[in-house]
Amino acid sequence: MLQFLMKSACVAAVLLAGSAGLAQANVIAHLPTTTRAEILKRANLLAGHQWTCRSANLHASCSARYKSDWKDGQVVTGLPYGWGKMDSPEIFDKKLAQGLAAGGHSQYGVLSCTAGIDCSGFVAFCWGLPPGSHAYTTSSLRTIAGKPKYNWFTDMRPGDALNKAGSHVVLFTGYNPDGTINICEASGSAGRVVCHKSTWSRFKGYIPLQFKGIDE
Repeated sequence: MLQFLMKSACVAAVLLAGSAGLAQANVIAHLPTTTRAEILKRANLLAGHQWTCRSANLHASCSARYKSDWKDGQVVTGLPYGWGKMDSPEIFDKKLAQGLAAGGHSQYGVLSCTAGIDCSGFVAFCWGLPPGSHAYTTSSLRTIAGKPKYNWFTDMRPGDALNKAGSHVVLFTGYNPDGTINICEASGSAGRVVCHKSTWSRFKGYIPLQFKGIDE
């Protein structure tokens, strides 16, 4: 009887593994394809998007605890950081015009009355996934992005990402002669999407990821 149960458990495990593999293959097969140039273009589009915060965008109608990063009439460059959001510039502008709050942080939860984009939403958007979907977090990006075997201190390519599951993800855009790197990110501390230099020391615990839909 024990042998039968063990055999049945092994068969079930194989079947589950097979189903998971098929599901993974199906996800990859339906990923959009994109070039590295297109990835960087989307990143720059979000980082360079200019918008004006109005009084209506300072308050979140669905959260009494919400506090804005901005001021009435402030002109901002960079789509605002919005926890759980993945808005394109067009969708963001439309939501702003409707009076939704500009951005929001994790302490307020995922709010239906805010607009913006968070770190994983930003990377997924740059990789060509449709805005609004937000199907992947820093903990699940590995579903659509593999871990390359290259030396990431010398061989990363623009459009790859640096990810720390459960924490943060940034888009890598290039190396600098002084040993720093260039990245773009939806930054919670900056409150918006920014592109800037960074040191390697910041990325302790991160791993490189390469989108499986890249057309080389």
